[in-house]
Amino acid sequence: MLRQVPRLDQKAIGNIHRIPFQVSWSLASPTLESILEEALRCEDQGLDGVWFPDYEAPLAKWPELYVTLSAIAAQTRVIRIGSSVTDVLRRHPMVTAHAFASLSHMAPGRVILGLGAGGGPSQAPFGIPLDRAVEKLGEGIRVIKLLWGAKDEKVSFSGKHFSLRSAQPPMFLHTNVPIYLASYGPKMLRLTAELADGWLPECHTPETYRKTLRSIRTRMKRNGRNTRSLHACCASIFYPWEPNEKGFSRILGAAKRYLADCPDIQWAAGLGKGLPRLRAYQVEQDKDLRASLVEKVPDSLAEATLIYGRESQCYERLSMLRDAGCAEAILEPYWIEKERLREGIDIAGQVKSQFSKENF
Repeated sequence: MLRQVPRLDQKAIGNIHRIPFQVSWSLASPTLESILEEALRCEDQGLDGVWFPDYEAPLAKWPELYVTLSAIAAQTRVIRIGSSVTDVLRRHPMVTAHAFASLSHMAPGRVILGLGAGGGPSQAPFGIPLDRAVEKLGEGIRVIKLLWGAKDEKVSFSGKHFSLRSAQPPMFLHTNVPIYLASYGPKMLRLTAELADGWLPECHTPETYRKTLRSIRTRMKRNGRNTRSLHACCASIFYPWEPNEKGFSRILGAAKRYLADCPDIQWAAGLGKGLPRLRAYQVEQDKDLRASLVEKVPDSLAEATLIYGRESQCYERLSMLRDAGCAEAILEPYWIEKERLREGIDIAGQVKSQFSKENF
């Protein structure tokens, strides 16, 4: 039986900046050909964006990020295209700057660089060190922006982890691709407030999202930044049908694993007592610790992160995220049965059309 959707306290919502709510899709198909078909269907259904996951790409047997995004950019016309998320540990910032600038020429105004500090599955098995990951990401973003901003002049940068020595970027490297950050902990949230054009977390409840976004905006004001310049997204598990008990247990368990890896969301929910002060990659590398943390995640908290049920119920749950300050929902269909994926995209398009009809 479908659980009742909890409602946000309207007094806690505050003065919401109403903008057209966007609904996007996280690509889930396993081959390049099927990924292109999935992206084209998303565009046909009027979705706002498609995001390709790079977090576990070397282990998940997905095609390579840059190749995949290039193919999508060449085949689509209007839909936005983003990475969710890549990092500066596997690829030097110069390589990422070059790749995304090239993409921006293929799909002008449609490309987004989603970055994270690095979580482990794409780094640890290949001997890539994860120490000072946030510091490295901050430097990497500065290098990328410096290269993008250069025109005819040579540029230099001297950091602890990256450097440029009179580097001459190609002319077409000049671009203004927005950078979104997947951030949860204090250091990453500070970096988001300082440098990011967008916020790209996943698996938040409306309440924890509102609270965390408010902290980012408070720090943006301290940095002299306009809070409206930040595009706030949220990726959520999507299952647009009423699941049976086995199906519900499956998506609930997935949400619990996300929350175990991201204890900051539980702390934001007031449930952090006894949780270790560890980052996601540390939790992921200790299977016993992760299993014990999964068991401690309350069912009610995990369920509040899900977008599931009939179309009207998915719409209601997404509306709660919108009212918490989210400007773009990114639907994660990884738990949809393969044969129902196309139907899931169609339902997402129908939900999107409901938001498009609203008058704010």
